[in-house]
Amino acid sequence: MCLMYYWRGLNQMTEKVVVFTGSKRDFDDFLKDRISENEETIPFMELIQHYNARLRPNESGVGEEALISKIKVKNCVVRSDDYRSVLPHVLSNFTNIVTLNHDIETLYVQNPPRRVMESLRAGYDDEIECHESVYPELTRETLARIYSMLNEDVLGQEECKRQILSGMYRLTTGLTSKPVVLMLFGPSGVGKTESAKSISKALGGELLRVQFSMMQTQEAYDYVFGAEHSKSSFAGDMMDRESNVILIDEFDKVNPLFYNAFYELFDEGRYTDTNYSVNLGQAIFLLTCNFESESEIKKILGPAMFSRIGCCIEYADLSTEQKQEIVKRWYQNVFGTLKEDERSLISKTNIREWFLNNAERFDNIRILKTKLENAVFEKLTDHFIIKVEG
Repeated sequence: MCLMYYWRGLNQMTEKVVVFTGSKRDFDDFLKDRISENEETIPFMELIQHYNARLRPNESGVGEEALISKIKVKNCVVRSDDYRSVLPHVLSNFTNIVTLNHDIETLYVQNPPRRVMESLRAGYDDEIECHESVYPELTRETLARIYSMLNEDVLGQEECKRQILSGMYRLTTGLTSKPVVLMLFGPSGVGKTESAKSISKALGGELLRVQFSMMQTQEAYDYVFGAEHSKSSFAGDMMDRESNVILIDEFDKVNPLFYNAFYELFDEGRYTDTNYSVNLGQAIFLLTCNFESESEIKKILGPAMFSRIGCCIEYADLSTEQKQEIVKRWYQNVFGTLKEDERSLISKTNIREWFLNNAERFDNIRILKTKLENAVFEKLTDHFIIKVEG
């Protein structure tokens, strides 16, 4: 974190620049501490509206009086999503455009792309005040909390939980800047994704989840390596992350041509694309796949990628008793969201008992949960909406 700044003279157009790197949640909390409710604050897009008015005054809808002289404002806030809404030249000429119509006392900028940061440095150099999201430090107490949460959220898989915690333990020593990379493999719907969500929840942030299998080749390439600033990217999403836990679902579906993008990330905790450079030194990467063995993982991913995985953790099929426990928990979870008359109706059905008696028929827990939900809401629809008798 850098704190090198001073107040610029009042004849300057922006007196102070504050750059924040991190999540929207943390940025909002930061702004609450810095800006009081009665302070005048304009969003970046309002500023851009005035800039466009200078270029096309007849089309802008901004009154002429607003274009005659500079507007003095206390604060201007630029958010991560704002950059996607402007043309490329706005990024390259960011400082000049921001100060064209406005005298800004403090400019707050979240997660600036490379061209924006270069423009700011050209105008303000080391006078920029820098802050960043601070992610929870891993300690033995933190790991104990994660273990407790995993036991609540994920049934069975005791050896998997032990291996996950063992893989994360090295981050408690403070001796490594490398992220932890764990491969969770096994059949679908047995707790891999749920484990990642549970860890992230225990650390106090929403999980960043990436699914490359949902992208076509060009779309995935642009996402991984960065393309137009208006598009989402892997680096941009990691910069915006709330949690230091990152889940890459179905890593086996990643095109092998993209693997070189992950080498530096998994080795050194740095990730760079055309727009952003992100530091992820203490991050936890959880990769999931449906491979059946560690040897298959090594064969498909290749030695270079396989060597960067800290541990391969195999998730097993759940026992009938564990599936029945999931039925009990999920039924109660759904039941708890219903109104009193809905509960009265559902409690008279055999939905819970049927799923308990047939739990072993389901190999995928997500499907089991979905079927149970469907049974409940179909019954409610028939009774309260369609008025079906019986």
